[in-house]
Amino acid sequence: HYNHPLLNKIATKGCQLTMLIPQKNHNTVGVGVKENEKEDRLYNLITTPCKKSWYGKDYLPKLKQVIQTVCPDVLLIGWPYMLQLFFCPSILRFLKKHSIKLILHEIPFQVPPYGQLSYFKNHPVCNESMQLLSTGVKFAINAWVLMHIRKYLYKKADASLNYCTYGKEVWPTYGVPQEKIFVRYNSGDTEALFDTKNQVIDAPNVLPVCDNRILHIGRLVAWKRVDLLIEAYEKVFEQYPYSELTIVGNGPEMQKLKQQAEKSRAVRNIRFVGGVYEPFELGRYMNESSVYVLAGMGGLSINDAMCYELPVICSVCDGTEKDLIEDGKNGYFFKEDDADDLAAKIIMVLSNKDKRQQMGKESLRIIREKININKVAKNYYHVFKSVLNK
Repeated sequence: HYNHPLLNKIATKGCQLTMLIPQKNHNTVGVGVKENEKEDRLYNLITTPCKKSWYGKDYLPKLKQVIQTVCPDVLLIGWPYMLQLFFCPSILRFLKKHSIKLILHEIPFQVPPYGQLSYFKNHPVCNESMQLLSTGVKFAINAWVLMHIRKYLYKKADASLNYCTYGKEVWPTYGVPQEKIFVRYNSGDTEALFDTKNQVIDAPNVLPVCDNRILHIGRLVAWKRVDLLIEAYEKVFEQYPYSELTIVGNGPEMQKLKQQAEKSRAVRNIRFVGGVYEPFELGRYMNESSVYVLAGMGGLSINDAMCYELPVICSVCDGTEKDLIEDGKNGYFFKEDDADDLAAKIIMVLSNKDKRQQMGKESLRIIREKININKVAKNYYHVFKSVLNK
């Protein structure tokens, strides 16, 4: 649902887009992720079967057929489907024969510098259930092989498009020139949030009045670390007994988190709202909160909170947090997995209302001037034009 408005916005820049995705309900979509059901598309959408390959990753059996049929000027392809270009070299030959430009689209969160397997000691990789993946000989072999596959593919690519600036640090180690590395940033539908903001401000409260409300928005999966936030909030509650922790989201961890909250001394001050997706409804919760906290993985909810002039507290998310948060200016970074440090950072924000308001204004400035849906769409358009003009 968050990609749909961005694709429409890119189309308005003058791009004829065709989006190829796996058929509905495939496991490439995270647990609890809301899928778009709107038909007001300014882009073409093709759904295709998706299968598990012999090398263990999902692939699209009809990818080459679709490329041949559409014959685009540019192919933008991301993980894990970019691996097909290596294991099915006839696709690369077709791109070269028909002068189709290739852009590799990466997150590129938790991608190690080339040759540095030791990277994973300080940057462990887990799945959404917080199961450690970066361990054992098999993982090390796969990571080593993947480094070389990436290096090979980047030699063939015309550009690298990344949603955070870390790409400018890591891809040169794979031999990619800086002039081929582009950053598009990441953004939800900031225009929709701003369009409804005045309505939200004038609307009656959706929550009881609270001067110190801590807000979390996101799917309730283990790696969002809402459990850590609840643990930290117990410590905040000791100093701010009239504060509240509001949790917006649905997911498989809901019951477990409610049970954790019920055992807390702060149980009466912890509110579970459920999933909320419409900009107006989301805006009401953000407008009535004091600080936004993302204790684990994620990213786009940070952008949304900043639209509503909220300071943000987070740790290691998905890489985009480093582009959005300036420590001490519009929020704070806390030590990863440390409930005490998280609580201390929340208390720092709640203890100084003037500072909190200044931080919120800085959050809004960053969204308006640097990272919003219009800027991200322009960045896509810029990389397309750049590769086509070479």
